[in-house]
Amino acid sequence: MRKLYYLITFILLFILSSCLKPVESKFKINVEISFSSQTKAIMNKDINEATGEIILRLDSPLANIGQAYLNIVNTKDTKDIKTIDLTSLNENTFKGTFELKESGKYEIVGIFSIGGEDYISKNKLYINVYDYKKELEPTLKFKNTKTGNVLENNIYEPYRNYSILVSIDSEIVYNSDFSYKIFFDNKLIEEGNLKNKTFESTPVFFQKKNHTISVEVLDTANNGFGRTTVTLSPKDIDTSFNLNAKIYKNSYNGIILTNNSTLTTIDPIYVVMNVNENYDLPASYLFNISDDNGNIIESSLEKTEFKYGPMYLNNGDVTLKLSVKNLITNDSTESYLFLNVEQFEEFTADLNIYKKDYLNNNIKIDDSSLITNRDPIYFKIQVNKKYDFSNDLNYSFILKKDGNDYKKLDITTNSTVLETEKMYLDEGNYELNLTITKEDTNYVKNYYRTFKVSKVVNNFNLDFSLIQKNSDESTNLYYLPEKVIVDPESTMLNDFDVNFDIKSEYSYPATYVYSIYVNNNELFRSNPVQTRNFKYTSYKFPEGHNYVKVSAKDVDSNYLVTKNFEVLVKENNPPELYRVSIEGTDVYSKENAYDFYDLEISNPLNNPRIMIEFDDKSEIVQKNDLNISITNIESNVTKTINIPLSVNQKSKFVRYSGILEGITLDSTQTWEIKIDPSQIVDEFGNTWADEFETIYYTINFKTK
Repeated sequence: MRKLYYLITFILLFILSSCLKPVESKFKINVEISFSSQTKAIMNKDINEATGEIILRLDSPLANIGQAYLNIVNTKDTKDIKTIDLTSLNENTFKGTFELKESGKYEIVGIFSIGGEDYISKNKLYINVYDYKKELEPTLKFKNTKTGNVLENNIYEPYRNYSILVSIDSEIVYNSDFSYKIFFDNKLIEEGNLKNKTFESTPVFFQKKNHTISVEVLDTANNGFGRTTVTLSPKDIDTSFNLNAKIYKNSYNGIILTNNSTLTTIDPIYVVMNVNENYDLPASYLFNISDDNGNIIESSLEKTEFKYGPMYLNNGDVTLKLSVKNLITNDSTESYLFLNVEQFEEFTADLNIYKKDYLNNNIKIDDSSLITNRDPIYFKIQVNKKYDFSNDLNYSFILKKDGNDYKKLDITTNSTVLETEKMYLDEGNYELNLTITKEDTNYVKNYYRTFKVSKVVNNFNLDFSLIQKNSDESTNLYYLPEKVIVDPESTMLNDFDVNFDIKSEYSYPATYVYSIYVNNNELFRSNPVQTRNFKYTSYKFPEGHNYVKVSAKDVDSNYLVTKNFEVLVKENNPPELYRVSIEGTDVYSKENAYDFYDLEISNPLNNPRIMIEFDDKSEIVQKNDLNISITNIESNVTKTINIPLSVNQKSKFVRYSGILEGITLDSTQTWEIKIDPSQIVDEFGNTWADEFETIYYTINFKTK
């Protein structure tokens, strides 16, 4: 039924197209073509395989009642048209195959024909048919990059840049992936990849000699290869040049110097050198100015003019040589000028050595001065100008120790007064060489000094003094005392200042720490200070013996000096009985006080041993013996016994030890021991008797 419908439609269209006057088609039919094997619109084919299939599609279901075909046109010869009929596959699609026998680029158009009208495809397809070559034949041409001229007969102008124009092969009609290499005098200078069949290399500089250029081309897709080698020869051209040189005095506009001109060592000269070329050369010149002592200046420039100045010449007969060389061609030329140069004394100088002392004074060193390894020293130079100049001076110090280089120092400044940094030197004999150079005129002055550095052996000694204040605001001075006695009840107060005074034959600055110890306890320690005189103010010493140690320490060397003395502060502290023991058992103890003490005995004790101890806080004056009285309360018998000073003393105590001769201790006895306190006297004369005139040291105990 559908076919019948299409047939009727076709007949009506035919009748209308035959009987009526032609008018614009009423149908809108879109035609599109494509390769069946790929979606791209361009296909590359080898000439031996230039076949394929093309699909034509309609957007209307008219394929069964119309016709379709392809026009294939050679783009180089548009009259060469091949027509291929297509076969319908369904109501919307046609297909057909093509086969091409010649290489070239082809354009394909699809056409659908119905009712006497042609509908051309809205797109086109292209086929590149290649006849691939295995052997390539690159051709070479050479272009002067400055003039754009291409060489003829392979003869070139030397010292110019040329690019290489490469055509891979004029017979190749296809594009491929080509790679290339360019060799210049057998050295690879360029390589790369390209799509085009012609290219231009980067410029190459040709010198004045035969050059060999080789180009290799490789068709990487088809294994094609070609190599072309060309030898180029330079034209015979004179590349020499002339030097025009002038030397001026004082400025570039000053007097022109000629042979045997006279000037002084402080006269500045200015040189102008111009190159006059006979042939246009690359501007790469080495300019050189020298005298009898060697090169003054050498400079490489990319221009034909060189200026240099100011410069100064050494005294004497000077031969000035001016030369220039082209670094590309190696051509050179030179000229000479003979000058008479007279010496001018430009300056003198004073070289002195100084050291800093502990008061920060600057002490000038002479032949009799003492310098130690702890003295900070420095060098001072005073330059006296003989004419006005502001140029820099170079101060070069070489310090030798015992004949060997020890220290070097270079300072450049326009100052005429120079002080070096402070330095500490090791023990030894020194030589100081100073060279002062005014570099613009090469004027040089040399100075020489010798000195000796000694090693510090004994750094210092310590003097000290005590200043005691009185109630009337006057003072008492004790210089290096061994012992000072203080009576708090007098007008001389227990209020002291301590003065430290370091004595040394050396003057170097140092850092000290001062300290005071009283009875081995640190009373004071100063911060590190750089002073040799120090004062500690207002200290009240405790009662009794005060063993004082004052010291000063050099922080840098750890050298320590210590001095000792005693301050005895009188006290009113009568000696106290501390302990009494019989046969090792306490019958009295200051720390455990009782009215009666118990002495336990298992058997009667004849002539028992007694130990008596006094607290020695106030420095008791020791006696050889001590008399005691011992009373038996039951029998009321009293006996006086002498007890000697014990040979075994204990620190801070005074002991008496002996036998209670004729005394028998039995159980159930009561005893009383009395000691006259006037026998125990301290160094200030204090006794228990002074405090309590009728009271004895009394000990009561019972035996059990």
